Amino acid sequence: MVTAKLPLFLFLILMTTTQTTIAQENPSAWSLVKNDNGIKVYTRTLEHSDYKEFKALVSLDTDLKTLLKFITDADNCTNWQYRCLQKINLSDNYLYKLSHLPWPLSDRYTVMQSQGHLNPQNNIYTLNLKNIPREQLPAHILKQLPDEHDTVQMRNSDGYWQFQLDAPTIHITYQMHGDPAGSLPADFANLGVINAAYVTLSNLKEQLPTSIPNQSEY
Repeated sequence: MVTAKLPLFLFLILMTTTQTTIAQENPSAWSLVKNDNGIKVYTRTLEHSDYKEFKALVSLDTDLKTLLKFITDADNCTNWQYRCLQKINLSDNYLYKLSHLPWPLSDRYTVMQSQGHLNPQNNIYTLNLKNIPREQLPAHILKQLPDEHDTVQMRNSDGYWQFQLDAPTIHITYQMHGDPAGSLPADFANLGVINAAYVTLSNLKEQLPTSIPNQSEY
């Protein structure tokens, strides 16, 4: 194996960059902030953000096909997802979601790319969600978006749905971190984090239809 010695200044730069990245990504421990109706909600603080991340857990007797069909149904978003005003499934696994904020704040939207993956070794299906800034979107996705008008795109809104398959039960984890951008105070936004997690899973629990029998997909 060939090794090379780095100049001292390059070594220091690399070390500083690595340590900074680790510090920014080093979160605090999860704190349980709500435990009700079979739903647990945790929050934690991230080093690089004033806005808290949440993780919510619930277990439901259902199957993966039923669950994915419900969650990805854009027309149903307003009935169960917290503050959802509109959701549009775009091409190439992109989705647009508009959320209502009380006056005088502007409504916020995200344009997220979703990627689903089943790990057969541990029976976990993960649906990753990542907000893509408008200026970085492909031209054909931009053409599918509604006009911005007075809405504001969130600076980030990243996370995932994770489903641990344990038939007939699925253990659900819903984890997200968002930065609403604009002038929204962090203290105000953090008050809504618990509701965003709890109300969404509570509605999911109440509205999820019965399982579809003999499903073989996924």
